[in-house]
Amino acid sequence: MSSMILTDDEFKLFSQLIYNESGISIKEAKREFLQVRLQKRLQAHRLVSYYRYYKLVSDKNQGQRELLDLVDSLTINETSFFRNRPQMDVFADMVIPELIRRKSALKRLRIWSAGCSRGHEPYSIAMTILKRLGDADSWDVKVLASDISLRVLELAQRGSYTELEVENVHPGYRDSFFKKVDNQFQVIPRLRKLIVFDYHNLKHENGLSGLDAIFCRNVMIYFDREEQQRLINKFHASLAEGGYLFLGHTETLQGLSDKFRFIYHNKGAVYQKTG
Repeated sequence: MSSMILTDDEFKLFSQLIYNESGISIKEAKREFLQVRLQKRLQAHRLVSYYRYYKLVSDKNQGQRELLDLVDSLTINETSFFRNRPQMDVFADMVIPELIRRKSALKRLRIWSAGCSRGHEPYSIAMTILKRLGDADSWDVKVLASDISLRVLELAQRGSYTELEVENVHPGYRDSFFKKVDNQFQVIPRLRKLIVFDYHNLKHENGLSGLDAIFCRNVMIYFDREEQQRLINKFHASLAEGGYLFLGHTETLQGLSDKFRFIYHNKGAVYQKTG
């Protein structure tokens, strides 16, 4: 299996299939990476040629789940609680207080964690909201957490993490929102009920509107410029006027949209919808 080389035609077939399904752009520089991932999927199905595997994943009826698994294998699900601390501080210290003032009458908050991986981000968002709201029980709060990977969504829904994973969670938050069960830390029901986990492919329409904030961090790096543009336009349509967009620290809207203003506050960055 290790000697199987991906031909030019096979590379084009698979890269186009993956792009059409997920928007993930695989350039020539990632050819060997794709080859390794494909070989693992071939081994899992005991197939001996890329052609046979392509026939499987391109079958709309029989191969859809395997195509999702292939796409899943191409993304890195590295994540942690309160990742990019300065940005989470901006959310806690600037964005939430502003939303509280703006929504004091309606008392309704809607946040989307797009590309939520194993749940660290949406749980971090929910913990921050609960701590900042004070009278949280009088508010209608929902955090939509979506991912293209069914595997990581299942793990996220469990809400069970190792001691190492919760190591960088503030002790006060850890004591308030986790319960230790055997050697695992389980999120408490009060936190879990704020989050709605669901499968979503960012290449597709989301049907969301009036969102107060969207977190989509370290996801756009997988897309080419055209798909990035489409995604940002969708996010803009989904956000309420004055809503906030959080991107990864290496990601930018420069050249993609002039309908957001860039805010840099205490070493943390966020975009706010303006147009």
